[in-house]
Amino acid sequence: MLELRNITKSYRDQRVLADISLEIREREMVSIMGKSGAGKSTLLAVMAGLVKPDSGQVLFQGSNISDLDEEKLAAFRLQHIGFIFQDFKLLPSLSAHDNIMLGIYPRRDITAAEKEKRIRDFAGHVGLTGKLDEKVDNLSGGEKQRVAIARSLVNRPVLVLADEPTGNLDSTTAKDIMALFRKLHETMDTTFLIITHDLDIAAYTQKTFTLKDGGLTQ
Repeated sequence: MLELRNITKSYRDQRVLADISLEIREREMVSIMGKSGAGKSTLLAVMAGLVKPDSGQVLFQGSNISDLDEEKLAAFRLQHIGFIFQDFKLLPSLSAHDNIMLGIYPRRDITAAEKEKRIRDFAGHVGLTGKLDEKVDNLSGGEKQRVAIARSLVNRPVLVLADEPTGNLDSTTAKDIMALFRKLHETMDTTFLIITHDLDIAAYTQKTFTLKDGGLTQ
């Protein structure tokens, strides 16, 4: 489903990713571990087409996305990929409902009624029924991450990329969020790739890779 072939990436004179190859299959739940500064976020950005590698290919369902222009990459991400971040990246002045809407709003091939249905369905999936009208500012950290998860899924992506999704949460809430990821993974045709530095978080996934000194090992 997603394949990296001999990916390299350097910033100035520092090699961040060195000849990385990786294959992630459909409906897998995979984690990539590494210390702070190891290049995990860069690797995730390369996977999503947000950063172009210096060399190598990023294949998505057999097509090389490395050669797409920015407009086609943006359309590709909207159609196929959901993103979840450590700091949630929500708009605090908007309601939970409107933050989830941001994930699907640009789609022109989905009716307004279908968008609304999906928002309410996914709010239910992540345990936010009854919270949709709340401003994000009034929600707890765990609830904010649930809003972010619903936003990432409302497009029904085939791949969700989560960058340290529990990094700003206490250990109990982090376990709740990872249990939710596992439940969603079991019930949806979606592949999850989770970037983390925490062994306890990686333990929730089916496969774990480690990024160290620019190289990736399992």
